[in-house]
Amino acid sequence: MSEKIKVALLDDHPLVLEGLKNRLEKEPDIEVSHMFDDPRELLEEIDACLPDVLVMDISMPHLDGFELGKKLKERYGHSLKIILLSGYTYDEFYSKAYEIGAHAYLSKQSTYAQIINAVKQSMLGHALVSEKVLAKTTDVLTPMEREVLKRIAEEKTNKEIAQELAMSQRTVEYHMMSINQKLGVKTRVGAVVKGYESGLLGSLRHGEA
Repeated sequence: MSEKIKVALLDDHPLVLEGLKNRLEKEPDIEVSHMFDDPRELLEEIDACLPDVLVMDISMPHLDGFELGKKLKERYGHSLKIILLSGYTYDEFYSKAYEIGAHAYLSKQSTYAQIINAVKQSMLGHALVSEKVLAKTTDVLTPMEREVLKRIAEEKTNKEIAQELAMSQRTVEYHMMSINQKLGVKTRVGAVVKGYESGLLGSLRHGEA
């Protein structure tokens, strides 16, 4: 039997924490390992209890979810999946969530099934990017990421991309990981396909079928 997905919860409302914990733990492959009601406490203890997935509210005292998420992604990278919950559905909030590397940004009106799906999809490496964000993919990718994606579409190697953009191959790889995460794909081909679907790479000229 495979190991359970270890989930930590962060919300300053105890009822929300208990409700989420009780529902998530009905899933046979999910375990809620820790619950926090203060982001400062989470920052102090997360090294010792590093979860697979962190589900957290963005509106909290002392430190908002975007700022905390950015700190955590800088520290743990892809080893920690982050799912943000919010009562706000502003377009700029969705974009900001994916800029910091969150795997999902869900409204607090979301069903438990949607939250559970986000947890499981994040473990597969999938980012649940909303349609409104995909419609503005150019706002999600940084200018340099767009340059890298353009060259990936031209089937250039990492070495060629690094030379053209005056960066190391390792930096190219970092940009590729970020692009894949933001677009919710796992491969170079997937990134190119999503780039064309979103209009980021223009229209398909070859084999439009």
